[in-house]
Amino acid sequence: MATLLPHQQSMLDTATMTGYGLWSGVECTEVGEGIGRIRFKPRAEMLTPWGTLNGGVVTSLVEVPSFIALLTTISENDLPVTNDIFLQHMRPLPGDATYEMVGKLIRRGKTMAWTEVDVNVNGVTVSIARITKTIAKKS
Repeated sequence: MATLLPHQQSMLDTATMTGYGLWSGVECTEVGEGIGRIRFKPRAEMLTPWGTLNGGVVTSLVEVPSFIALLTTISENDLPVTNDIFLQHMRPLPGDATYEMVGKLIRRGKTMAWTEVDVNVNGVTVSIARITKTIAKKS
């Protein structure tokens, strides 16, 4: 794991240990230069009536490894805000599996960043996401 500055560690803790991150059970397993990795096991409330993981849950959770991949580039006054997300499910989303999501920073500019996230189950990619973030300044 990368050594994070105090404000970066605080942002990571907020993303994974409060609110939606806490409820969803995400666990950060890697933070590095341009990489973020999480895993989680779906909760019963996340499943469709037929027992698969709801795609909307995946759409929201890809935000976490995307953010973590960007984290080491974030200064104290930066606020990364998603302004575009593309997600493609390529296989069924099993409800009884452990998911690993790997975010990669593709490019970081002064006010924009681009990331990709692979969603894997048992080593097989089930979904991919491309996320564009605006780097706003905290007021």
